[in-house]
Amino acid sequence: MVAQGQLIVGWDAEPADVARHIHPHPTLSEAVGEVFLTLAGRGLHQR
Repeated sequence: MVAQGQLIVGWDAEPADVARHIHPHPTLSEAVGEVFLTLAGRGLHQR
């Protein structure tokens, strides 16, 4: 979130500019957590 804020301020971005560049989930920590849950046989988003 800090990196997003820095880019917004550095670009003098308007809301419409930022809306085009929002990064979707998962965040890095969510992705890593999901990997380890899957490896442990408890993945949240596995069928």
